[in-house]
Amino acid sequence: MEQYSGISKDKMRFAFLNGFLYVLAGSIQLVFSLLTMFNLCSVNSFENGLIGILFAPSDLMGSLILVLIGSVFIYGLMEMRNGLDEGIAYVYVGILISLLFAMVYVLVIAGNWMEMYLLNVPQISYWDILYDLRPAIYLGILPLCGYLIWKKEFRTMNK
Repeated sequence: MEQYSGISKDKMRFAFLNGFLYVLAGSIQLVFSLLTMFNLCSVNSFENGLIGILFAPSDLMGSLILVLIGSVFIYGLMEMRNGLDEGIAYVYVGILISLLFAMVYVLVIAGNWMEMYLLNVPQISYWDILYDLRPAIYLGILPLCGYLIWKKEFRTMNK
């Protein structure tokens, strides 16, 4: 680890933390979504607990997306540990993908809120923000901080 610069160590820690969190959240969400898909466990047992709020057990595609984002971070970490500078690019791509999906889920929440507020239809008047909360939203806070710290490095190189 002595051959790495301070910036690379920070990026390696950042990649490890994000990769671990995304893969963990995606794996847990995948297990619970498969359990509910095959009727091995009821959805109602998850809705009232913390796991239902944090991991949205019925979102199979969302769990695969989280695992994919986490694997991008982990691959970048492995590249950086092997001394390849291309690993930093994987970390940057992981940041951008995680921010993209977090923004998509935020836009879904905003759309559902506007639908409830503007249409005022009785069938959707029971909408709750916790129903649309997805792990990609709150996991996207750490990559957002990373983007804000390293935003100058995201720009193209001078010609």
